[in-house]
Amino acid sequence: MEIIKIKYNKDNIIKQSEEVERCFKCSACSIFCPVTLNVSKYDIENAFISQLFGSDEPTALKNVWMCSACEKCILVCPQDAEPAEVFNNLKRLSYQKGLAPAGVYAITKQVLNTGLAYDISAKINADRKKIGLKELSSNENVSKELKIIAEKTGLKMEGN
Repeated sequence: MEIIKIKYNKDNIIKQSEEVERCFKCSACSIFCPVTLNVSKYDIENAFISQLFGSDEPTALKNVWMCSACEKCILVCPQDAEPAEVFNNLKRLSYQKGLAPAGVYAITKQVLNTGLAYDISAKINADRKKIGLKELSSNENVSKELKIIAEKTGLKMEGN
């Protein structure tokens, strides 16, 4: 497998998330981060700081996808550095560069094509019917509207 190094404009990310300049690596965010507490390979400080100031490898961007977006880091940060907002910006960049996990693209495609985040199977509809719920089906109008929104926001993917 070949690793392709992509340079990204750190100044652009910092401009989008000026709060990051306030971070002084106290690690208060990691004390309350549910991912840091439960995933041994995740280091919020490393993910947050290194990706902005010390890394230009695509694998570094993938680490931000582990963030659960609970925003506890925002609540406890004594400097108001807003790590979750920075992660959102890094996720957006990662997605645009094609570096997001494959599952993110698969779900995006699924939602754009059907309006739902999962396939509608006969089993799902049978189970829904058993408990008195109506069957699900793809909604073309919702799908069309989502595709328009995706195009206007830059989320539109090839093949959709």
